[in-house]
Amino acid sequence: MKDPYAFEFLGLSGAVAERELEQALMDHLQRFLLELGQGFAFVGRQWHFEIDGDNFYVDLLFFNFVENRFVVVEPKVDKFQPAYTGQLGMYVAWIDANLRDRTAHAPTIGILLCANKNESAVRYSPAGSSNAMAVAGYSNGALPTLDCAAVPTADDLVDVVDRPILDGRRTTIVEYLAAHVEDPEAGS
Repeated sequence: MKDPYAFEFLGLSGAVAERELEQALMDHLQRFLLELGQGFAFVGRQWHFEIDGDNFYVDLLFFNFVENRFVVVEPKVDKFQPAYTGQLGMYVAWIDANLRDRTAHAPTIGILLCANKNESAVRYSPAGSSNAMAVAGYSNGALPTLDCAAVPTADDLVDVVDRPILDGRRTTIVEYLAAHVEDPEAGS
């Protein structure tokens, strides 16, 4: 399983609601499936089931035909909370008991996608569960402030391409190419 997943293709920024994240994943389903990995097929969104009159909804349900198993995906827009593993564990158990063909399918697994997580809290949270679950982070394009300072802007990159450096000075692209055609070892 990947960790973190890269959701830059969603085009989300700032604080978003869980429904908005889920809708963005559905709007970009093909790219989301590719980001999940090989063999994922979409089964349903807000997969409804009932237990003794109480209604429950699995956010995203997939089947992985390579691993021959159902995969429950629960996206969260905030930091990991231990209660999320309880919710995911119940969903995995229900899918496993009610949709899985025990003679043909591997056990159902769950993936909890959180905006960020405390690794120690994650390690202890699913300890009491017999269900296969994983907690992964995701990024949606926003770099931490310190990282942003280290990344050149689009204008900086265009400037370097338009005016490459040759022998420590800015040149035109024509000068740069002329120097490299005459002497392939010149400049860098």
